[in-house]
Amino acid sequence: MPIDPLEDIAVKTVFITGAEGFAGKHLSEFLKQRGYDVVGGVRNRARKMAFEKQYGKAVVCEVSDAINVARAVASVRPDAVVHLAGPSQNSSLDDDPLAGYQSIVTAWANVLDGVRRSVPRSKVVLVSSWEVYGADCGGQPWSEQSPCRPANALGSFKANAEAVADTYFRNYHLNYSIARPFAYTGSGQGERSFWGDLARQTWNAAAAGGSLSVPNLPGKWDLLHVGDVVEAYWRLIEDGKPNETYNICSGKTVSTQELSSALARCTGRNISFQSAGSSSTTCWGGNDKLRQLGWQPTRSVESAIADLARSCAPQTATTTVAA
Repeated sequence: MPIDPLEDIAVKTVFITGAEGFAGKHLSEFLKQRGYDVVGGVRNRARKMAFEKQYGKAVVCEVSDAINVARAVASVRPDAVVHLAGPSQNSSLDDDPLAGYQSIVTAWANVLDGVRRSVPRSKVVLVSSWEVYGADCGGQPWSEQSPCRPANALGSFKANAEAVADTYFRNYHLNYSIARPFAYTGSGQGERSFWGDLARQTWNAAAAGGSLSVPNLPGKWDLLHVGDVVEAYWRLIEDGKPNETYNICSGKTVSTQELSSALARCTGRNISFQSAGSSSTTCWGGNDKLRQLGWQPTRSVESAIADLARSCAPQTATTTVAA
């Protein structure tokens, strides 16, 4: 159901790290429309200027730099922090795992310590990943109580970061909640993501009139629209319980083959898809815990794919992407 703008919100100022990223931009716009004072944390001055032109206030916040983070948090003095900054794709960690560790595990410690020093009563939403659970759920949905058995660097680093957060709760009683989003997509997702890259390759295949090889074509995913994800973050800002973890997911699956076919329909062309490799993983979560806070997904997977396809369409393309 649609969320009405808030008149008297307890949380006034929200500081978003990684605000210039895919989810960060959507969250910034969502919160601004509801009356929050949003301050974006971005990596450098050039990004600061770009963010301010569209979304408002921003500060430079390189999350792997403890002093920089502490100064940013102290200057903003937010009522809430949403920590989105850091890699979200395992492929980005392959070439430089040390930098990946610093931008995930060290960054969580830096953000929490900055809050501890300046605004210890602020609410913090820390964004982890479903990849802490592992590579395949084995036909049963992962719940927040499922054991963490990460199968790659991203999952391992996120699991380590969650352990850091637990230390800050036990020692300093900070009010944080952990979000574990599953896969999501929508307008503006970058080509470094699996879905953004697949959308761009699909448009290229449509222009060439050919076929496309896709990894894990029979695989099944729990996929959300980015709009539902940012609404979940908002719900955790307002109602997330201290030292609690919440899956952000649809609670159902859709295959890579179905999603690829949906992208092809958006181009208006016939495209043949072949599976690259023989893997067939299933990634699926339970969202009962988040539903208890009043959240539920309201957008279809088809609308998420259509929004993604529309944002990736070449300027010269004539599309049949549904509104």
